[in-house]
Amino acid sequence: MFGLQFSFGQENTIFDFNADELIGTWRPTYDNRTAELTFERQVETERKYGLRIEILKSGEFRSRYSAPCGNDSMLRTHNYNGIWSLDEDEWILTTSEPINRNGTLFKIVELKSDKMVLAEIKIE
Repeated sequence: MFGLQFSFGQENTIFDFNADELIGTWRPTYDNRTAELTFERQVETERKYGLRIEILKSGEFRSRYSAPCGNDSMLRTHNYNGIWSLDEDEWILTTSEPINRNGTLFKIVELKSDKMVLAEIKIE
């Protein structure tokens, strides 16, 4: 049928994550040295442009992009609403809409109150 391929090198064997820490608004931090996606929690008082994802307690998921120049109005297609789920046994996050360009299935590698690291699981 299909196989799963993990795109990260070192798998954590002991998980000390709190699922409630997923809830919130996250902004990507870019590091070209790794294939993993790293996010920092958005401070509520900050107003930043660019990509952000919102993981809501209700099970809703949002992926948004905004720009100060107004070009985001041309990118109305990057305004996704969907749902998310979490397999707490394996710490697999599934979203109905992509987090990056096409990924909807991720292994949570690190989760703290201010940082989240995801490794995309590619379905072949």
